[in-house]
Amino acid sequence: MRTEVRYRVTVPFRVDVAGAELEMLVLAAQPDGCVGIDLDSGAFVRAIYPTDSGEPLEAFDITTAPIGPPLDPPDIVRPEAVPLAAAPERVGSLSPKKAERYLQALRHPAHGPLLGFAAVSVPYWTFVGDRPSLALLDPSEGPLVLATPTGYECRFGWQGTVHQFPLGDRRLAAELVGLRRRRSSPRELTRILGYRPGRLLIVVAGPVDGTCTKQVAALLPGR
Repeated sequence: MRTEVRYRVTVPFRVDVAGAELEMLVLAAQPDGCVGIDLDSGAFVRAIYPTDSGEPLEAFDITTAPIGPPLDPPDIVRPEAVPLAAAPERVGSLSPKKAERYLQALRHPAHGPLLGFAAVSVPYWTFVGDRPSLALLDPSEGPLVLATPTGYECRFGWQGTVHQFPLGDRRLAAELVGLRRRRSSPRELTRILGYRPGRLLIVVAGPVDGTCTKQVAALLPGR
C-alpha cells in the first residue's frame, strides 16, 4: 500500500489573539486579503480583511494591523488564516536580499508531493485543517506563463516534474492581458516584473464548486 508523505513545516508559535498587533512581511495580494509572513515568529499568514478598505500592497512591504476575532468555524483549507480587525497599514519595506532570511526557512521540503497532494485540485471534503496551504519553492526550470481558455497558467519544473497551475496573481494577469501576451518566457517576465522571477509562492485556493486548487499566487525574486 502506498503511503503519501504530507508536507509539514515547523515554525515558532504565531500569536493569533484578538487585539494583538500583527507585523507582517507581505508576499502577495489575495481576493480577500493577502499572504505574508509574521515577522515575530517567521510563520506564514493568510491575512483576511476587506481589500477595498486599505491601500494596495506590494511584495516585501512591511505592514501592521490588529488581529480580529477568530474565524468561526475555522478555515480548514487555510489553517494559516488570520482575520484582521482593520486593513493593514504599510510602515516600510524590505529588499529581496533582506527578506531572504524569512523566505529561506519556509521553502517547501525537497520531498513528497507539493503541499501534500499530487493532483492540481482535490475535493474540499478531504481537508481537515492539518496541512499547510502555502509553499515557497525555487523552480528548476521556467516559469513560463501561458494563456489558456480559462485564464493564465504558470508552467514550471520542480523536483523532476513539470507542473502547470492557474496563475492567481491578478495584477500580473491584467498586465499580460493589456500587453496581449499569450506566452511569456522567463526573460519576458523579467522585463514585465522588473526582476528575475526565481521563486514561486504556491497557495491552495477555494473551494469553488466543491474543489480546492493549487495556484501560483506570486512570482517572486530569486536569491
